[in-house]
Amino acid sequence: MGHRRELEREKVSTVAQLNPELGLRRGEALGFDAKRLLFEGSNGDYMPVGSQLGILLALSFRDDSGHHTTGSAALVGPGIAICATHVLEDQGFLKKLTNGGATLVAQAPLPGGMLLWTVTHVATVPDSDLAVLSMTLSSDFPLDRRFAVASITTRMPAVGEELTLTGLSAVRQTEEISRAMNIELLPGCIKGRVLEVYPEGRDRLLPSACLAVGCEARGGMSGGPVFDSRGFLVGAVTSAYPGANVSFVSHVWPALVRAQACPVWPVDPYPRPPAGTILQLGFKFGISIERPDAFEFCIHNNEPSLRYHAWQ
Repeated sequence: MGHRRELEREKVSTVAQLNPELGLRRGEALGFDAKRLLFEGSNGDYMPVGSQLGILLALSFRDDSGHHTTGSAALVGPGIAICATHVLEDQGFLKKLTNGGATLVAQAPLPGGMLLWTVTHVATVPDSDLAVLSMTLSSDFPLDRRFAVASITTRMPAVGEELTLTGLSAVRQTEEISRAMNIELLPGCIKGRVLEVYPEGRDRLLPSACLAVGCEARGGMSGGPVFDSRGFLVGAVTSAYPGANVSFVSHVWPALVRAQACPVWPVDPYPRPPAGTILQLGFKFGISIERPDAFEFCIHNNEPSLRYHAWQ
């Protein structure tokens, strides 16, 4: 997916709902489709804003001073997303969220529409720049009642492999909160080849498995999904060196086993599992992971955990 830049802006809209489930028939089936996303075209090509089918999320904090769009995330399961921790910590928003001084919402563009999610629980992943979000839907359901989620892989990309970094950047980071809001988002889709692999982390700022990629992610793409050459979600955008044509990607694996998701959606009467890691929730909860067997039991920070074995 990808097209030359168009002059006419795309417009998608939705309406926030307190109880979107009221629009469902009791027991109406919901579907969750794991997608591998492959991107055609070249760097600089225009990516239609809804081309990731609701998988790509723009994260926004709402407080007394406005609606602040700070970064991106990826939907990986029913109401479960992965993002970068530093996006949440920007300007102290995570602390305000914890203290009840802010709410965190996610905008998910679709072809011709948009989904809205409200974050109810944030779990930061120890020793990494990753976080797991648990969310509830706060807009109408798609007409076909189906949701797309990213297909995750535990594979470690090889040096020289092409990755695609994606994200949603806000033209204006802060908007005044009103009944009808107009938020202008720029979809980013940048390709680059893996320059270096750091299976054990690179430094204090990148302490977990990460990759250096030969491209420059722009502001707002932080936390956005990164896809490998086969279309699997392999990580999240972490940082970039301006002018150096190098970006860093946190590999997704610590987010699968070192933080607890707290499923709160779909609401009753739909069944939900208890809190658990993304790996534990797995296929039974609509989460697709290639090679979930790439882990073995270990002790991490004096706690039982799982050790990752890189494979290619």
